[in-house]
Amino acid sequence: MRYVNSGWLQALTSTPLNDRQRSLLERVLFALDGNGHLGQNVATLPSALVAMIRAQAALESYGASNQPRYELLGRVVDEAISSIGRAAPAYRLGGRADLASAMAELSVVAGVITQQKHAPPLNLTRQAATQLDRLLGPLTEAVKGWVKPLWTGAVGDRSLAEQAASEIAVVVALEGRDSTVLYEDTLNLIRRGVPSADAVRGVLWPPKRSHLVTLAVHGTRELRGLTTFVAGCQQRKLWAGQTEDDLPRRDAIRKLVRLVGPVEGSAVLVSSPTEAADADTAARIARRELSEALDHYAAGDRLIDLHLAPVWAAELPTDRPTLGTVRTPGQRVSYPLTGHMPASLRAAMRAANLARRVDAPMASAALSWSALESTGLKPTEVKLLAGACALQTLRRHLASAHALLLAGGRAHLEHQRHRVETEKGQLRKHENGARRCEQSDSPNAQNALITRLEQVEASRTRLEYAEKELQAVEATVSADLAALGTYVQTEGIKERLTSFDAWLDVLLPTQSVSSPPLQAAQVAAVSLAKRCGGLAAETFALWRSRLAAPQDLATWLDRQAGTYRGVLEWLYATRNLVIHGGHFTAPSDELTAHAARGIVDMALEFLSNWHTVERARAVSETPAKDVYGHLGNRLTQLVDKLARSSTTCRPLRVDHLTGPDSTWWVAGSTP
Repeated sequence: MRYVNSGWLQALTSTPLNDRQRSLLERVLFALDGNGHLGQNVATLPSALVAMIRAQAALESYGASNQPRYELLGRVVDEAISSIGRAAPAYRLGGRADLASAMAELSVVAGVITQQKHAPPLNLTRQAATQLDRLLGPLTEAVKGWVKPLWTGAVGDRSLAEQAASEIAVVVALEGRDSTVLYEDTLNLIRRGVPSADAVRGVLWPPKRSHLVTLAVHGTRELRGLTTFVAGCQQRKLWAGQTEDDLPRRDAIRKLVRLVGPVEGSAVLVSSPTEAADADTAARIARRELSEALDHYAAGDRLIDLHLAPVWAAELPTDRPTLGTVRTPGQRVSYPLTGHMPASLRAAMRAANLARRVDAPMASAALSWSALESTGLKPTEVKLLAGACALQTLRRHLASAHALLLAGGRAHLEHQRHRVETEKGQLRKHENGARRCEQSDSPNAQNALITRLEQVEASRTRLEYAEKELQAVEATVSADLAALGTYVQTEGIKERLTSFDAWLDVLLPTQSVSSPPLQAAQVAAVSLAKRCGGLAAETFALWRSRLAAPQDLATWLDRQAGTYRGVLEWLYATRNLVIHGGHFTAPSDELTAHAARGIVDMALEFLSNWHTVERARAVSETPAKDVYGHLGNRLTQLVDKLARSSTTCRPLRVDHLTGPDSTWWVAGSTP
């Protein structure tokens, strides 16, 4: 986690942000991290703006081509209304009137479909689409304005701050910002001192600049007529045996050709102007535009294989060129989903793998729907799968809170060690300077010797203080991690929880009858959270508060289920738009594709676990669609139990929450 590391803490040492300011920055960075858990990633955060964008696209498409069909259009609009309602509290910070106008427009369309039981008039859907499109701009600007009250501490409610930060992250993603570049820009910003709210806003949404992005296409030396599809582009031929003297005298071009490597057959460089906030985002936009243009050439000649090289170069008139490559995640060791080959999931796993390899977002989303459909999911039953995903998301959020706490504690320890090494380096520097002065006969050197010796003494004092502080931090953090690890055990290099229930016990309110190991773990967790600060501390405090108030947890689960339900309804609509309407681009389609792949991964995760337990017990495998039904109904039962509970969430048992056992609520249990 790059926002929980020694480098991040070192920047925060020189610029002391308060916990709410740190939490805002870290929460936005966390949401934009492509490796984040579903439900924490920006693609599946509860968002009124995304719901409006999807509803507007559906209404506009229906008005133009009668797709999606009016029954599905009604479900998409209904989910958009629900999503807006769930996100509405955050809009007290700004944009409430425009959000109410959007809700009114959608309600009119929903009323016609629901009450009159027939397709809405085309002019009504077109008018609603136009009105929603008009409101999106002002609402986006309103969300950008939320940075100021969040940064200045005007928002005291943790849940509201979390919801507002989520919507801000969504707007950052929609406007286009590479997460790695954003992290580096944020780091540079806070190193210059405590920034103002306007400065933070400027980093999240910097002005877009025109980048000249150069990409390499293998399979041809010329794409004739490319300017028809990619405005303002230029081409340069590449061939085997080409030397640098054959290339323009531009560093970006020559360096890019070196990265492309030896050309086998034919290749061409394509440079195109692209408006974007940063070079990495410009490269992503340019790759997508050129990839879609290549479809025309592939259709024109099926005998050639045109494909983009992963490397790219981006140039600005005033800056040095930026070179990069498409990031592909990897790890040293890979593991299968299960220890056996589940026949019922093979089609879903195949479709899910293909969905990851397709670069067109809407095609990827359609394949993801096919993966879910192959498990027996019907479009009218997405509510059950959404409920199952909400339960699995609870497990993932709890695991993430634990991982953040461990990472934060270790990062703080590593930061103190780095501080000691830095002080040692400073001491050596001043000692060497004093030694050179002693060895010199120059009068100036002798005069400087006194200053050098004073610097040595001051540096030695700082080092002694840092070493003492490191000893104290090592003792405290190590003891806290050990106490927490004794009760909440993990396994593997990724430190997966062996028991979610043990961690749940730590988060729940302390009881006088708790065992000594549990009490020690709770004290250690509080100590680590206090030492970590920022997102780790906010997340820990938020979950302790949520688990101490069953109604709050019920509301959170309902919000998660509603968000997944909206994604799934839109996912099915996307599938229809791709297959029946031939649409391969849509607003926020990259977020939709990411969410779709994540939902498939989550479904495969709990389905494989369910079937693995059944296989170990030598019982017949429950069909996937029945598993969805069991878990969807379980969410309804859990929300009902939480809503009627007046004390804490202590009876909740998370270990078996998404498994075949029914021991997920044990009344009277005491750890």
